[in-house]
Amino acid sequence: MLEEKIFLKSDVEKTMDNYEFLGLKKSLEMKSEDIVKKITDSGLRGRGGAGFPTGKKWEFALAQKNDVKFLICNADEGEPGTFKDRFLLENMPFKVLEGIIIAAYAVKANFGYIYIRGEYSKAIDIFEKTIKEAYHRGLLGKNILGSNFNFELRLIKGAGAYVCGDETSLINSIEGKRGFSRIKPPYPVQRGLYDKPTVVNNVETLTTVAEIMKYEDNIFAKLGTEKSRGTKLVSISGDVKLPGIYEIEFGSGTLKDIIELAGGTKDELNFVVPGGLATSILKYDEINIPYTYEDLENAGSSVGSGGMIVVSQKHDLIDILLNVSDFFVKETCGTCFPCREGNRNIKEILLELKKKGYKEEYKKIIGELREAILLAARCGFGQSSVNFIYSVLDKFFYEEVR
Repeated sequence: MLEEKIFLKSDVEKTMDNYEFLGLKKSLEMKSEDIVKKITDSGLRGRGGAGFPTGKKWEFALAQKNDVKFLICNADEGEPGTFKDRFLLENMPFKVLEGIIIAAYAVKANFGYIYIRGEYSKAIDIFEKTIKEAYHRGLLGKNILGSNFNFELRLIKGAGAYVCGDETSLINSIEGKRGFSRIKPPYPVQRGLYDKPTVVNNVETLTTVAEIMKYEDNIFAKLGTEKSRGTKLVSISGDVKLPGIYEIEFGSGTLKDIIELAGGTKDELNFVVPGGLATSILKYDEINIPYTYEDLENAGSSVGSGGMIVVSQKHDLIDILLNVSDFFVKETCGTCFPCREGNRNIKEILLELKKKGYKEEYKKIIGELREAILLAARCGFGQSSVNFIYSVLDKFFYEEVR
C-alpha cells in the first residue's frame, strides 16, 4: 500500500492526473454484493481499534432496506501514539477518497462524511481540495464515472474530543449534538446518522479497501495469517531511533522485530504499548511474539489502533501513570458514571501512590474500578481506559516500585 503514495505538494489537480482510481473503476463494474463478498473473503478487519470484520459490517448495512444510507470515514484519530491516518490523509488522499466511494457504492449509500480531527489542519486543507477536485472530475456527485451511481461527500472538522473516535459519539457530533456515546443496540448500520443506516469505517480500513479492489485476484487474503489477514500500518513512537509509519504483514515478524525495524531502542527497553494507550502493555521479556491479532490477544493485549509506543527504563513509571490517568480523566465524555468517577478515583489513588509508596490494595481497588467501568461504559474508549494503567501496576509494582 505505501509504495503507491502520492505526495501532495501544491497542485491537487496535477497530482490527481497521476492517480488512476483502478479499484473504483473495477468496483463500479461489479454488483454491490460481489464487492462485499470480496472484502469479506479478504479477511479485512477494521483498522480503527475494534478490529470488527469489515465485510460483515457492510453485509449488515447492505441488507438494510432504506432509501437513504450514509457512509462515514472516521478520521478523528485521537488515540495517543497513533498517527497513521494523518499520514494517509496528507500523503495518499486520493486512495482514501477512492476507498470512501467504493464503500458507499458497496453498501448503496448516496451520502457521506469524512470527519477529520480538528488539529489536523494540513490534512483538512489537503482533503478539502481533494473533494473539490473530485467533484470537478466527476468522481463525486451525480453519475460517477458514467455509472449511474450518485454520491455526495462533505468534510466535517472535529473539535478535539477523544471520545468522538467512537462511532456513535462521532455521529452525534455530525448531527450538531455533544460528543456522547449512544446505547447499542440499535447499531449504526441499523439506525445511525439521522436515524438512517450508517456505515462508519476508519481511514486505514478504507484505504486498504481501495488497494484490495485494485486487483482481480484477492491478494490481500494471501497475506498474513488465517485470523489476521493482510498488512497493518504501525505508528511507532517513543524511545526508538527511527520513529514513523511502518507497513507490517501480519505474522511476518515479532514485536521485537518491528522495534528493530525502527532502529531499535535508544536505551534499555522497559515495555511496549502495542496499540495505543487503550491497550495493555507488554514487558521487555514478552515481545518475542508474532504481530497478529490472535497472538497479542493471547498475551493479554491487542493490535488496537496500531499505535506502538516503545518505553525505555529511563522514565519514571509513576509519572507515566499519572500522565495517562490525567488524559483519560480529561477526555471522558462524562455520560457513564463509572467511567467518569472511576477514572477520577484512579488518578487520586495514583497520587497517593506517588506520595506514600505502593500498596497492594491500590492495585486491587483499581482492578475493581476497571471491572466496573468495563461493564458499564457504553463505548470502547471507556471500556479500555484503564487497560494501560492496570497492566503497568500488574507487571511492575509489587511491595515496592521496580
